[in-house]
Amino acid sequence: MAKNKLPAGIIIGAVTGGILSMLDPGTRKKTADSLSKSKQSISYYSRNPQELADRASQKADEWREIAEKIQEDIAFLTDKYEEVKSLAPDLKETVQETKEAFTEEQQTGESTMPPGGSGGLPEKKTM
Repeated sequence: MAKNKLPAGIIIGAVTGGILSMLDPGTRKKTADSLSKSKQSISYYSRNPQELADRASQKADEWREIAEKIQEDIAFLTDKYEEVKSLAPDLKETVQETKEAFTEEQQTGESTMPPGGSGGLPEKKTM
């Protein structure tokens, strides 16, 4: 049975792409700056672990507040949905009654237009 060469090909491609991207001076500079900042952060937080814990706790509190706000918004929208849903049958009935009233009016020949036939404009007389 043949050995699957896909994982090795992906790894070789990634390494080759990384090496080729380092030929660009801008990419090299940004990568070096990023690694330097990461090294400084790791060094700082290894000396001040309590600050790292405090920042993590602060971020967790922020995310908790966001989650609570989202839950409140969902509850509000759910209530409004249920309210609209309960109004739907009444609205449907009102539309049906209105439709029937206009249908009756057309069948009996009654019109909402004023006399004169064309919306209050005088009739055109021919000679």
